[in-house]
Amino acid sequence: MNGPEADVLAFPPEHIEAAVAVFDVVASPAETPLVRAARAASRPVITGAEVIALQAARQFELYTGVSITADQVARASAFSREG
Repeated sequence: MNGPEADVLAFPPEHIEAAVAVFDVVASPAETPLVRAARAASRPVITGAEVIALQAARQFELYTGVSITADQVARASAFSREG
C-alpha cells in the first residue's frame, strides 16, 4: 500500500462502527487504515500479519504433524512486523 491513497479508508467509517470484529488480509504495512480505524472504534482486529502467522502455523502442522501454541503464533506474528 503505497501512494497518495495509502492512508485512505476505502469505505465509510460507519461500516467499522457496525462491525463486531474486523479482519484485514493486507500484511504490509501491518497498520493499515482499516486496522487503525477498527482499533480507534474499539473493535477486535485480526491483522494481515496475524493471518500469515496462522496460515504458517497450519502449514507447519500439516507438514510435521506438530501443533504450535497460540503464544507461538502470536510471537511469529509480532516477529513478522519487525523491521
